[in-house]
Amino acid sequence: MNSMLWTVLAFAAINYAIKAVGPVLLQGRSFPPRLAAFIDALPAALLAGMLASSVVGAAGRGLEPTLLGGLAAVAVAWLLRAGQFGSVLLGGLVTAALRQLG
Repeated sequence: MNSMLWTVLAFAAINYAIKAVGPVLLQGRSFPPRLAAFIDALPAALLAGMLASSVVGAAGRGLEPTLLGGLAAVAVAWLLRAGQFGSVLLGGLVTAALRQLG
């Protein structure tokens, strides 16, 4: 298996462990709202870090302008509250359109 798959599996395991430890330690009590929001944001943050490292690559050598356009579209869609699915869908469409134009 390639390293990207192992990275995805490791991030999934870390995310699962973090989410599982809280309920075990709290024993039925709920998280404070700010901590719950932080924990809910972890998967997206881990995925964003993985995506950024794969886009930029070693020392920025793998940088592709079409991907930057797609990432910018995702950021704008997210700021406009399009949601995760809508943002990713728009990013994919913008990237595909830029590749067709270029």
